[in-house]
Amino acid sequence: MSLTNDPAWPIPVLALVAVAVVALTVWTYHGVPGARFGRVATVLGLRLLALVLAFLALLRPSVAFPEGYRNPSLLVIALDDSESMTIQDEPSGQARWNVLLAALRDAEPELQRLRDRHNVQVVFHRFAADVRDFDPESPGKAEGKRSDYGELLNRLFERYRAERRLRALIVLGDGADNGTRHDAQALAVQWRHLPCPLHAFAFGKPTTTDRQNDIAVTGLVVEPSPIPARGEMTVRATIDAHGFETAAVRVKVLLDGKEAARQDVKLALTAGNEVKLKCAAPEKPGEVKVTVKVTSPDDQDALPGETTAANNEMSTFATVTVEGVNVLIVDRARLGEPQAIYDALKQDGRFRPAMIQFRQVALPPAGAADLFHFDRQRWDVIILGDVSAARVARSGGPDALGTIKRLVGEKGAGLMMIGGRQSFAGSDWKDTPVAEVLPVKLAAAPGQVEDEVKMVPTEAGLRHYLLRLSDDPAKNKQVWDSLPPLDGCTQMGDKKDLATVLAQAPDGTPLLVGQQYGKGRVLAFAGDTTVRWKRPPDGDQHFGRFWRQAVLWLAQQEDMAGGVWVRPDARRVPAGGKLGFAVGARGKGGVDLADARFQVTVIGPDKVETPVPTAREGGQERGLFWKTDVPGEYRVVVKGEAKDGNDTVAGEPSARFIVYETEAEMARRAADHDFLKRLAGEPTHFHRGGEELKGLLRELATQPLPGARQKADQWPDWRRGTLSPFLPAFLAVFVALLSLEWFLRRRWGLA
Repeated sequence: MSLTNDPAWPIPVLALVAVAVVALTVWTYHGVPGARFGRVATVLGLRLLALVLAFLALLRPSVAFPEGYRNPSLLVIALDDSESMTIQDEPSGQARWNVLLAALRDAEPELQRLRDRHNVQVVFHRFAADVRDFDPESPGKAEGKRSDYGELLNRLFERYRAERRLRALIVLGDGADNGTRHDAQALAVQWRHLPCPLHAFAFGKPTTTDRQNDIAVTGLVVEPSPIPARGEMTVRATIDAHGFETAAVRVKVLLDGKEAARQDVKLALTAGNEVKLKCAAPEKPGEVKVTVKVTSPDDQDALPGETTAANNEMSTFATVTVEGVNVLIVDRARLGEPQAIYDALKQDGRFRPAMIQFRQVALPPAGAADLFHFDRQRWDVIILGDVSAARVARSGGPDALGTIKRLVGEKGAGLMMIGGRQSFAGSDWKDTPVAEVLPVKLAAAPGQVEDEVKMVPTEAGLRHYLLRLSDDPAKNKQVWDSLPPLDGCTQMGDKKDLATVLAQAPDGTPLLVGQQYGKGRVLAFAGDTTVRWKRPPDGDQHFGRFWRQAVLWLAQQEDMAGGVWVRPDARRVPAGGKLGFAVGARGKGGVDLADARFQVTVIGPDKVETPVPTAREGGQERGLFWKTDVPGEYRVVVKGEAKDGNDTVAGEPSARFIVYETEAEMARRAADHDFLKRLAGEPTHFHRGGEELKGLLRELATQPLPGARQKADQWPDWRRGTLSPFLPAFLAVFVALLSLEWFLRRRWGLA
């Protein structure tokens, strides 16, 4: 119960009026006949009583009852659910998040009392890098990758700034703010000006050191890329083990959430432990989410004594495809041609090239390990460069040359030999099983052409898929005429009867010869300096197209269906980073279509769609996406269309990638109570731990609403004069006092 007033006049003025009435009355009746003391005192008393009633009408005092404070109001409670809240530095080794939830459960009776008895609506939010609704019945885990208190205050301020019934904002967290978008302290001042008091409850210890016992997955690589369906994939993980050196852990590989492999290992190093696991790729093509997770040997998420398990896993995406051509390039270590061919194939997701380069001059010992893995790996195309038959035979296991012949003739693999001092004429390839497969008769005498040689397609070559550098026949011939000459060539020998010369030198010397051998296809190419074709402006495009078409023809996939494709530069991007990607349309036979039109949209984890423009760059259509502030899973969706002769190629492919937070969240493990004190603004609004939460809620129940005049059950209610009997009765007493005073003065002769 409390006393309230609503004065219409200042109280000092009313006091002066009372003094004036007393003085005027005494002065008026001083010396008047019949004005005895008792009579004057009676008149003065009646006048003062009437004056008191007048004063009451001006002051309008009332007795207010606390039970009447039932105005509807809003209480906002926000919980920090970032990863740092999983640090176990609370009493008995408890995590900050668990202690926070226990305090909230303990305060539930007081929250319910606020709802039921005081008409307070309680709303909950959880925050980390963003702000979300919180359900106390399903609290979930603390796994946010950033503690952004500025984002919390800004988001809630925009949401509740027009609300005039705010009782308080309560923030529960450890204060380890690492947000960069908004100034939390400036926003806290705006909250107090609403007006709305801000109460901060601090969890965790400010003395917690950064060197805690912790297991963390810091790197993840999936090989090969893309992964052949039903093939073998290798997952390489890098794991730090601060405080757990020599500890035994279990490392698991999950494909789309299902365990595909596990391995028990000992982490010998404090940082940089590398673990390699192999597993079978999915049978269906598409994208697969690959996750590496580290647990205890008994499958517990955290090791005993580990500070947090939030960083014990890492995920990325990988592409599984039924397409793809496995290409083996064998050459000596030389600059130029071999690496350029490898790079041109690697840039296209349809190819999975592997290259073996020999650096030593001496031959390996007989019976050396099989470098080519003919027994485990299916090679669709084999390219032999400037390497001798003896070296291949010694490095490929027993009967390596016979194996190559059988792969071509019986398995349908493609084989290509390119120019070099150890290939073709005069080399030790003559009279080998591989020589039987080649489309040329290897001459006995060696020979190298040291002068520049112009490569001229034959009529058959200009019509052949392999030499189609433009879909327009006239432009195709112009492209070949414009390409720089080769820097010499190797003498090959005459073509075999069933072979076809596709390109030759101006003097008619064969440069490119092809034929069918059994189930496979074979090419003999006298040049080894097509890298000269990479000269601008369009050389890189022509060089890459020639070699991709050569491999597709050898692999007998030149008639493959076309389609639209998208290829991100990476599958994991740090928050705030940029993701580059390439898009394209491929015609029948795998030829890239240059006149394609694309619409690219990136869909974020919050379902926001962002259009991304693309432009021609380095012979590719490329785009750049930079709105990666929100961590989570993103998807690049491409709508494309292009003409492929008389046909239309269209599609809507997509690719996913992950935006992850950097290690800033867990790099600083100490709680920051000083930050929360500044946020609260007043010492009484800062609280350590959750023990004081119940007491604060009880105080809020009895405090008036900030910035608003409270309505209460009060007596008398001066504002309800037309409905209350009080005012008529009050007026009747006032009139009666004035009438009695006048009657007595008349009777006593004082009027």
